[in-house]
Amino acid sequence: MPKGFAALPIAARPTKPRERGLVVTIDWGLGLAEQADLLRVAGEYIDLAKIAVGVSRLLDAGLLREKIALYRQHAVVAFPGGQFLEYALAHGATDTFLTEACAAGYEAIEVSDNLIEISLDDKTALIARAVQEFGLRVLGEAGKKEGLAHTVPLVDDARACLAAGAWKVMLEAADVFPAGQEPRAAVQDLLAQGLQPAEAIFELPGHWIPGTTYADPPRIYRQLLDAVGPEVNVANVLPDRVIEYETIRCGIGVNAASGAVI
Repeated sequence: MPKGFAALPIAARPTKPRERGLVVTIDWGLGLAEQADLLRVAGEYIDLAKIAVGVSRLLDAGLLREKIALYRQHAVVAFPGGQFLEYALAHGATDTFLTEACAAGYEAIEVSDNLIEISLDDKTALIARAVQEFGLRVLGEAGKKEGLAHTVPLVDDARACLAAGAWKVMLEAADVFPAGQEPRAAVQDLLAQGLQPAEAIFELPGHWIPGTTYADPPRIYRQLLDAVGPEVNVANVLPDRVIEYETIRCGIGVNAASGAVI
């Protein structure tokens, strides 16, 4: 189906399945009709959908399967938020979680350690097991931990996740270049330490992080585009901002980033 105003050129985007330029939206319990509308309008610009935190536990099992299947129809890989796996770990229910994830139709999971203490060895062993025994695609997570003493350097954490079999590693964008640090220099530092931007998915801050304002995610999104380029992988994109952010990536939005060249 041709796009509107197709005679006007914009930057080309690779078709799905993509390895770069990934967009991960965050689903806090969208109804099926709302989800269907989102996918009809923006499905080609979404690669993955995180069904946030423990939302999967609150939904009727049949409805959850429908949601995951609907995402799959639009070549969107759904996965449960990493904090839900942390909840299962804290309750000694890792096997139950992995089995139920597969039964629900999830093809991917996120392995994080935001709220629980887990050694890097245990985290990487869990990643390897999810990949090898359950056939799941794993998104590892690395970075600062909320309220926890985190001693493993960001890049070492990320590289260990990838070595264990993670497909990509999730990084808090605000951790990669905190306030006051020049974004390009921070990305160059990642490269110097052996982590390629294509291996990382940068998470935008959300309302769950104290002090985050409505203007913070788009500001950091533009910084990512400027620092990495239009093929940057970005997560925690709210459903109602997918198209807005895509216009910026393609150079046809308000205050389009300099990295998005027509």
